[in-house]
Amino acid sequence: MLIVEEMFLLLTQDNGTTDRARRYRRYGLVAAALTDLAEAGVLKIAAEGKDPKVTVIRAGMTGQAPLDAILPALDGLSGKGISQLTASSKLNPEQATGQALARQGIVREDSTLLGGSSFMTINPAPEIALRERLGQVLSGHRDPGLADTTELGILKALNVAHGLLGPARGDLDRHGLSRRIESVAQGIPAVEALKRIVDPITASTLTMATAAGSADAR
Repeated sequence: MLIVEEMFLLLTQDNGTTDRARRYRRYGLVAAALTDLAEAGVLKIAAEGKDPKVTVIRAGMTGQAPLDAILPALDGLSGKGISQLTASSKLNPEQATGQALARQGIVREDSTLLGGSSFMTINPAPEIALRERLGQVLSGHRDPGLADTTELGILKALNVAHGLLGPARGDLDRHGLSRRIESVAQGIPAVEALKRIVDPITASTLTMATAAGSADAR
């Protein structure tokens, strides 16, 4: 299964709603898809630079619908920094990923009142196995692979790791989980890009909330 497909399962509630990661969900899916494309040899992420440039190095489709859905827009962004790609509204693999999982019989696609789609889990086995795998990585009973480190890093970057991992985090508290993920998910370009996008937004939100609270107190 693609990393972006596994991230979709982690970020989608079983009843079809998608508010787990709220406004950052798309960023996480794009980061996962870029990692998949790099692993497939479709694009190259520069080894150096504060915001490494991403270059499309192979033409044609991959045959994987979630990745092929963003390739046309990605061609026009080739040469941009990875943070810019991750945040770009032109890249959104969500619909194609949900439909790919629906074809596999893992989720069901339903139409919404606004004309979009929602996806409800109908076969929980793949996500259960995924969570068990991530739990083994966190406990040190399994050596992490690229998918594991990317997925854990994305969850941490989105500030949803503690809530979403549930029993998979074992006895780790919030701080312990953060340290553990940092130890296994270092140096992944898409994850680092996600941190640069989400951290300033989170800091800004906290500042506004603090200011509002101070004003209310007065």
